[in-house]
Amino acid sequence: MGVLAAFLRAQHVPVAQHDFLMEYLYEAPGLIDYHDAQQTFSEAEYFSFLAGRDAHAGLCAFTHRFWQRIVPGARIYAFSIVAYHQFWASLLLARTIKQHDEEAVIVFGGPFITIRRTESLTRFGIADYWVKGSGESALLMLYRRHELGMDIPLAKIPGLVALSGDACLQNRPGHWPAADEAPPDFEHLAIDRYRYDHPHTGKDTLFLPYRTTKGCASRCSFCTGRLVDPFATKPVDKIVGELKALAGAHASTAFMFCDSAVNNDPRQLALLCARLTHEMPGIAWYAYARIKGFDAELLRAAKQAGCFSLFWGVESASEPVIRLLGKEFSVRELSETIAHAVDVGINNHVHLMYNTPGETEEDIRALIAFIERYIASEQVTFIPHRFLLEPRSLIFRHPGRYGITRIEKAPRGVFEREQYVFAEGGPGGFARIRERDARHREMLEPYLRLIEDKEARRAKIGFPFREAM
Repeated sequence: MGVLAAFLRAQHVPVAQHDFLMEYLYEAPGLIDYHDAQQTFSEAEYFSFLAGRDAHAGLCAFTHRFWQRIVPGARIYAFSIVAYHQFWASLLLARTIKQHDEEAVIVFGGPFITIRRTESLTRFGIADYWVKGSGESALLMLYRRHELGMDIPLAKIPGLVALSGDACLQNRPGHWPAADEAPPDFEHLAIDRYRYDHPHTGKDTLFLPYRTTKGCASRCSFCTGRLVDPFATKPVDKIVGELKALAGAHASTAFMFCDSAVNNDPRQLALLCARLTHEMPGIAWYAYARIKGFDAELLRAAKQAGCFSLFWGVESASEPVIRLLGKEFSVRELSETIAHAVDVGINNHVHLMYNTPGETEEDIRALIAFIERYIASEQVTFIPHRFLLEPRSLIFRHPGRYGITRIEKAPRGVFEREQYVFAEGGPGGFARIRERDARHREMLEPYLRLIEDKEARRAKIGFPFREAM
């Protein structure tokens, strides 16, 4: 959002921005909860309120809280949507905007909109446009069309989705060059909301978000992140200059690098670390990383350049599962990389995945052995996840390549994350997979409890999971 605001201001477009998500998550515990909707409203109540048929005290309070701070009379209201619960909240606010100003133009964009199937978005209406991919060109062209009256055909606007009667215009997603991406601008945001006490950097640390690359160089079979942006790097001179400017503007040298993996291009990261070591000696940063391309030398360079924590997309410690998930590392590389990171003093947050397609008890035992190796280490935190079959992932699109014979949508409420069940070759179908997953989860359960207990102990002594946001 800050990147888009910076770009538009550079094009002389007046922009106001609000981060309602931060307030909703951390400062408004009494408001509606899409993660547990039955405690605050039903689906029928939500859609009746959305359609203007019935009032609802909780939904009214929610929309009023945020609506009253939105700038009235703007031509365009654009929503950056990352996750599904933001989509439902955006529909509520967009409806309120339309009630007060029928001529207002509503635009929905962001990763959630880019990845989702078009028909799953347009069926709810309310928005005038949806934007897939980068939003710079689309928002600028929509502003010029609607505010300045310029004759810009909708078919020429990158990534635009728009309805016209029964027809749906769907332009190819727009992709803004990484080398031209603006550094984020936080004007109008309550920047102190982003400060918190951190065991590495001290009290009231402000971590500034910045990405050194766009997109992802990996093609993990279970992930849809590749659909957001093609992979591209930024020039190191640009990165260093912009980091210095952000640090000076906000009196903070703490950063969260928002790359899909900070070592997507190991050579670029090595050059960047050398520059940061000499030109920004007080910098502190954390990032996501991939095992492939992070050797001992680069880890030492990253530590020297201010890296204190890395989030690793490990998922599995079994060679067959690693290959199935599209990971490019070996078990040996995994072991060596985590060991090197611990040795140089970097904290490690390791994502793990279970109940994957084709999973065997041997795969689970390999995962358990990996957990046992580091469960006592204060420099390793495990983040376990159950495998979810994501629509538009490679496994979903090409199930036969991954041993899957049938896919069906699981019954879920509209406010729950979309889920699918699958069957594999052999007798038993879906029931056999459910039984296998339950058996493997039972094998893992003692270790999942150990992980939870470890996090509870760390929180008590001042090392909360928010250590790395």
